[in-house]
Amino acid sequence: MKPKIFFKVPMMLSACLFLIPLTGFADETTAIASHVTLWQLLKAGGWTMVVLGLLSVLALTMIFYNFLMLKLDSLVPTEFTENLIMRLEARDLQGARIICEKKKNIITAIALAGINRYARGKTVMREAMEKAMVKEVSKLWKSIAYLGDIASISPLLGLLGTVIGMIQAFNVISTAGESLKPIMLVGGISKALITTAAGLVVAIPALGFYSYFRGIVQNICDIVDDYSTDIIKLIEESYPSSPSSLPSSLKEIETQEVLFNA
Repeated sequence: MKPKIFFKVPMMLSACLFLIPLTGFADETTAIASHVTLWQLLKAGGWTMVVLGLLSVLALTMIFYNFLMLKLDSLVPTEFTENLIMRLEARDLQGARIICEKKKNIITAIALAGINRYARGKTVMREAMEKAMVKEVSKLWKSIAYLGDIASISPLLGLLGTVIGMIQAFNVISTAGESLKPIMLVGGISKALITTAAGLVVAIPALGFYSYFRGIVQNICDIVDDYSTDIIKLIEESYPSSPSSLPSSLKEIETQEVLFNA
């Protein structure tokens, strides 16, 4: 599927889910809703609608971002990883380092973390690669966590607007006394209903896309775990029995890294 389609699908779905509840829930209200603009409905919802609007923009941004970034072929390219494993099996660490430096992805981050610390011993290498794997996987989960947060916060904001609207309605009742007319309650009640609907409209697509992306991230994490286990094992097996027999090129890498960190 092309990137342009990724932009169109979430936008169309989110727009439909946002507009349908706010323009009428049934055929009987069509005639009334046709005389009320979307801006009037948003204005009637008060300041909570502004916050919900910002959250909807943030949700759409995160949806577009994850559609573009969460691609298995770019994060964990199969052909590249198999080539890297073949080089490690042949104990060609220098060649493995060169191809990893030319291409940036999760696998190269894990492999370089071990190769660049090759002179420090097996324990340091394993810890470095495990930390790199945890760091890369955490980035994936963080990229979708915001959608889950938006899905949780939006209904609560809608409920807050509902409570504020009902408080306004009851204040009108208490102050109007015997001169109370039904039309006087419209402002508070409409705010209560609109904010509730808007909160759900923002939360439902956010939760749906969060669940979708969670499955993709989990699949990527499983693949990374399988590959990283093989890579860590192969790099450890290539470590010589005597530290003095380490390849000079790898010793230079370690020396440069120590000087850079200093």
